[in-house]
Amino acid sequence: MSVVGNLRKLILGTAQFGLDYGISNVHGRLAQGEVVALLGKAAEAGITTLDTAAAYGESEASIGMALHGSGSFRIITKYPPNAPGKPTEHALGESLQRLGPGKIYGYLLHSYSTYQNKPAVLAELQDLKAQGKVEKIGVSLYHPEEAVALLHADAPIDIVQFPYSVFDRRFERVLPDLRSRGIETHARSIYLQGLYFMGPDAIPVHLQKAAPNVKVLQQVAAKYDLPLGAMLMGFVLQNATITNVVVGVESLQTLEENIAFTTTQLSEELILSLQDFEERDENIILPYNWAKA
Repeated sequence: MSVVGNLRKLILGTAQFGLDYGISNVHGRLAQGEVVALLGKAAEAGITTLDTAAAYGESEASIGMALHGSGSFRIITKYPPNAPGKPTEHALGESLQRLGPGKIYGYLLHSYSTYQNKPAVLAELQDLKAQGKVEKIGVSLYHPEEAVALLHADAPIDIVQFPYSVFDRRFERVLPDLRSRGIETHARSIYLQGLYFMGPDAIPVHLQKAAPNVKVLQQVAAKYDLPLGAMLMGFVLQNATITNVVVGVESLQTLEENIAFTTTQLSEELILSLQDFEERDENIILPYNWAKA
């Protein structure tokens, strides 16, 4: 994969546009002026796609105000995870009103449970495609078993989004099957909300089990003279069964850093050594468990 190709795989995550998001985020929600500057820089660099959601606070509205319906980016947003009974067409209409354009690139179910409770919801999303309101539909997942179930049902989806990182490699076993069916595979949480960048004393008590491996990862990056983020992103980008990588940023500086990280090519030796860091404890690799751990 070329450097340009890697950059095109990058999708800008926008949870920070509407929420105080991320365990290591000390800046809080981005101001509107920062959002405008970030989107301008992203477009200049060649990033073509934004990932947002109705559940990300004011993120959709912030994007809409910044872009003024310009169509500068392909936009992916998501059906609210806690909206039982709300028609998908109505929910999408609300998102489109906030975002500005008359159609978007992708519309995903934010929760697999929405599909599990009502499999017919995918037919509703297909109808939105037929109406020309969205180009592609899909589901945001947390567990590989969910992907297996979608494949077994021959679900008519175009995109799946899922967590993947040096620690969390659970989806590797289903990615080839997803790709063989032409489904886009969008990896998220490649930095585990910033956990990998935290010093031992800053890691919360309930995540201290991860602290030793976080420290060793930081040492490995130093050994290879690489920024830690470049090493973590490079590990994800080298996986040929991942079509895109969703990365959120806290500032213009972190956006520029992530753009630079896409140029990093890891050696086979380093890739092999990073495979030893796989973590099975879901209290570490799934942030929605952190508050309960």
